Amino acid sequence: MTYCLGGVFILSAVTKAVSLPVFADEMRLYLDIYFGGWLRDSGLFLAGMVCLAELLIGIACLVPALRCQANVAAFLALTFFVWLTGDNYFCPSPLGRIESCGCFGELIHFTPLASFIKSLVLWCMAATNLFYEIHFSSYA
Repeated sequence: MTYCLGGVFILSAVTKAVSLPVFADEMRLYLDIYFGGWLRDSGLFLAGMVCLAELLIGIACLVPALRCQANVAAFLALTFFVWLTGDNYFCPSPLGRIESCGCFGELIHFTPLASFIKSLVLWCMAATNLFYEIHFSSYA
């Protein structure tokens, strides 16, 4: 299951990077709502950093020697994404919900509910991987 999660992280990073300015615009919406807009000018830089972080997590998931660190990083990243997509869906800002999460760039568009469900499913995969890594890796 770690390979599958790694593939999703790599696919997400690459599809966002292909249309980085579009992803940066999506990210600016979140920055405006959740961080009061003071990070708005850093949108393109932060979008690039998100792509890089996802790519590194995805690659680390594919390397057996880095699997433990990758599982922790994936779990933490997905915990943040579950919170962000859940908050967007269940507690929209006064301006309304952000309608496109930019999760896979321009390749796949999710509704706010679908984005939350996707994040939750991936979080469950990451939690399962982390649980397995913590409890059973010493026996392998």
